[in-house]
Amino acid sequence: MLLKFSKSDILNSALVYPETGALGYTILTRSHFIRDSGKDSDTESEDENGETRRTTIYNKLGEVIAEIGWKGKQPIEIVISREKIIGAKGMFGCSSAILSYVLLIHLHIRTFSTPQSRNVLGIPTRFDTEYFWMAAPDALTLLDYDSNQTKGSFHTNSMRVGERFIAAPIPGLGHDYLEFEMHPLASTEELLVSFILMEVLRRSRFNLHTDPSDRSKLWRSTPLANWGRRLRRRSI
Repeated sequence: MLLKFSKSDILNSALVYPETGALGYTILTRSHFIRDSGKDSDTESEDENGETRRTTIYNKLGEVIAEIGWKGKQPIEIVISREKIIGAKGMFGCSSAILSYVLLIHLHIRTFSTPQSRNVLGIPTRFDTEYFWMAAPDALTLLDYDSNQTKGSFHTNSMRVGERFIAAPIPGLGHDYLEFEMHPLASTEELLVSFILMEVLRRSRFNLHTDPSDRSKLWRSTPLANWGRRLRRRSI
């Protein structure tokens, strides 16, 4: 499946099929505040106000298929169809495994062959123990460790040339594309939600926040980010 983001803000964008331009999904993020009446509203911070945000994913018919909710800087609930998951950590494998540079060399993955590329974070999916989201400063991919095949890629600021993607020569000239193969144990909604969580974690992990209005800054101190740091410390 190939989807194109209509905007650079992945939390507020339509996802269209580039071949036809037809709408596939819509992602919207909204916020509101819940004030504690016992506090002075002039001195309350956003976190003290109990700010809540919700990212909602709609299908082409406008039906809600998934939601990500958080309070302050903490993701508190994820809903996929009728399944409720408490915290973003529940979206990923319970294994403490993390693909290290040594393991990547064993897999002969050329894109990780330079010293700079050792800074790679691999987090297992919950639907397949052999599938890992691989986050690097310049890429986010979904890797099938068993077959050593890429099953998903996020192409940022890219241009399509035939069946290939090339980086746009200047920022903002290209579009963002999400490409992935379907998995029999994972719905499209789950793949979209796990992609969003991994992309905002990647941006936080590698300080890729170039837009001060980027909502993914909220994830800098979330349990998911903390979990990623703990995994890195346990890697080879």
